[in-house]
Amino acid sequence: MPLVNLNKIKRDFPIFHFQEGPDFTWNPELTTVSYERLSSQQDFAQLLHEIAHAKLGHKDYQYDIQLIEMERAAWEYAVNELAPKYHLNLSMDDPVVQDFLDSYREWLHRRSICPQCSAVGLQRVSTEYHCLNCHTKWRVNQAKSCQLKRYQIK
Repeated sequence: MPLVNLNKIKRDFPIFHFQEGPDFTWNPELTTVSYERLSSQQDFAQLLHEIAHAKLGHKDYQYDIQLIEMERAAWEYAVNELAPKYHLNLSMDDPVVQDFLDSYREWLHRRSICPQCSAVGLQRVSTEYHCLNCHTKWRVNQAKSCQLKRYQIK
C-alpha cells in the first residue's frame, strides 16, 4: 500500500502549519502539527492522530483523565474520519493505536501511585495527588515523554 501523501494532507488542511520536528505533536497556539518522520504507515497514523487533535480543538487539560479522553477521541477521529480519506487501513484495535493509548494509561497509573505506600491515589488538582490509604499528598511533574517525577509534600 502506498504511503499517504503529505502534500495532499497539507492542501486539505491549509489552516494548519506542518513542520518536521523531534516528535509528533499538535501545538494549538501556533496551529502547528509537528511530525518526526514519515517513512511508514505507522508514522502517517500518528500524523493523522495529531491532525485529529487539531480538528477536535484540543488545547489543554486540567486533570490527567481528561488527557486520556482527548487521546482516545483523537484516535477515534483519526480512525473513523481521517484514515479512510487517505486510504490508511487503521482501526481502534490496531496495535499502533492501542500501544499509544496504553502508554498514556500507564503514565496515568504511574503518576497516581503513592510514593509512601504504593496505593493508587486520587488527583486533587492538575499536579497534585492524595492517597486515600495513608493520606500522603504528592506533586507530579507534567512529563509525558520524559522521566516522571513525584514529590511527596505531606
